[in-house]
Amino acid sequence: MPTLESLRRTVATVENLQGIVRTMKTLAAVSIHQYERAVAAVADYERAVRLGLAALLNDASPIHPQPGPLSPRRHNRAVGVVAFGSDHGLCGRFNEDLAEHVRAVLAESPAPDHRILAVGVRLAAALEHLSLIPEETFYTPAAATGIVHVLRQLLPALERWQHAGVERLLLCQQSPQVGMHPTPRTLVLLPLDPAAFQNPWPWPRRSSPGHYGDRASLSTTLLSEWLFIAFFRACAESLASEHASRLLAMQNAERNIEDKLATLHTLYHQQRQEAITAELLDVVVGFEALLNRSPDRGESTEHSRIDRN
Repeated sequence: MPTLESLRRTVATVENLQGIVRTMKTLAAVSIHQYERAVAAVADYERAVRLGLAALLNDASPIHPQPGPLSPRRHNRAVGVVAFGSDHGLCGRFNEDLAEHVRAVLAESPAPDHRILAVGVRLAAALEHLSLIPEETFYTPAAATGIVHVLRQLLPALERWQHAGVERLLLCQQSPQVGMHPTPRTLVLLPLDPAAFQNPWPWPRRSSPGHYGDRASLSTTLLSEWLFIAFFRACAESLASEHASRLLAMQNAERNIEDKLATLHTLYHQQRQEAITAELLDVVVGFEALLNRSPDRGESTEHSRIDRN
């Protein structure tokens, strides 16, 4: 049975851990709002790009994009997957569930070959555990202001994919759910599906949309901007989902810590009461022993006086 001193140290350790968990909960909640604001910040620009793509794709004349970075082709010889995970733990099965989702998506793909880019070192480790080796692994940004820097590293790799024959581009991420664990989802970025751009919003003018300059160059530019926005949104939503998972994990940990502390406090008070009772019993027993010995002492003292006389 643990001693009072060991119980006191255990309670202090668990209370310190409780403080750490509460701090992590606060940081996770603040980070969620940060990345939600980042997603909302690009909403107007995304709307403009989608309207431009909708106008081009709904045009009767076919588009023949110029060969260049991220321009779609039609051979469908390989599939490329860009998956957004996390660098840090304490977020449940955030990366493991996404890795399982990527494996399921690739199992359903008709392409004979696949290539993977992973954002998040823990996601890369989870993919490697499933024998899905990423070609490159990128660190996740520490704040919303670092998302653009990550995309600047990511987009050149996609250009190399395009020149290597990757014709189908998939984006896999965890999608945030209010009050629930995130859900993995897949977005098909290339080739573009014209049905996805059919009247995304009411056209802001009465006249039909038009464009100036070379249509192929305009489509390539809009496509690049669309991919940038899609990756920006995916990265921000993935980071928000990571922190939401961490917040749920910390809430569960806090409940477990509170239960543990209640058990420790109960055990500590029981041990302390038993120790106090034992000390009181020792005092009573000692006092009774002194009382029992007092007559003997008086009698022996009287005998010694008589002998002297």
